[in-house]
Amino acid sequence: MERKWLVLILAIGLLYWWTRTPNYIDEATQITLNYHIRYPAGGSAGDYLPIIIALHGNGDTYSNFYDFTLKDLATPARVILLEAPNKYWPYDPRELAQYSSAIASFSQHMGVKFSTYTKPMLLGFSGGGVMAYYSALTHCDSYSAIVPISGMLRTNMAPKKITMDNSCTVMAFHGTKDNVVGFSSGEYAINELKKYSSDVILTSFDAGHHGLAFEFKHMILGEVGKKL
Repeated sequence: MERKWLVLILAIGLLYWWTRTPNYIDEATQITLNYHIRYPAGGSAGDYLPIIIALHGNGDTYSNFYDFTLKDLATPARVILLEAPNKYWPYDPRELAQYSSAIASFSQHMGVKFSTYTKPMLLGFSGGGVMAYYSALTHCDSYSAIVPISGMLRTNMAPKKITMDNSCTVMAFHGTKDNVVGFSSGEYAINELKKYSSDVILTSFDAGHHGLAFEFKHMILGEVGKKL
């Protein structure tokens, strides 16, 4: 009887180990980041691959973001999808500061863990794009490139300390017909970033907020692939 219980306990332990969501705890902020790794374009865990740290939109899930967008990336990569707290990335400047710091530490940790030849790329859509823009101002040197898609910044979101320079490329995309996050909000963010770096560009496309997931997805992912 004791042997059966031991086998059951071991089986439950193994099941938990294989199904649990991996996480990273940032020592400085004590923020816990849950993450999931995917391999588009036929890549696998044992491959030597560039890293994309991906931030889904507010109210969405990491799995939707991958299945409807990043899954179609034609360049092999290690896509690490972070879960937003309660599905929403913060807009409050204090929380933005904490999460941008935690994600930067996570980026450095993953770069060391997988021994990549370049720093990870940070890519964010909508609410994740807000985090991407903010991270460009505060932790640009943690990434090889930062890709905000349909994101924005507001005047009240400005960080207290800006450290941005030309150490990473910022490649933003925004739809001119976006009625969720207005195109002018993306332009404002880009103009703010251009005060500190010359390596910043905004590409517009004739679509609404979710143009990434439809007609312009392959164009955007093609440009992302060139930067990996």
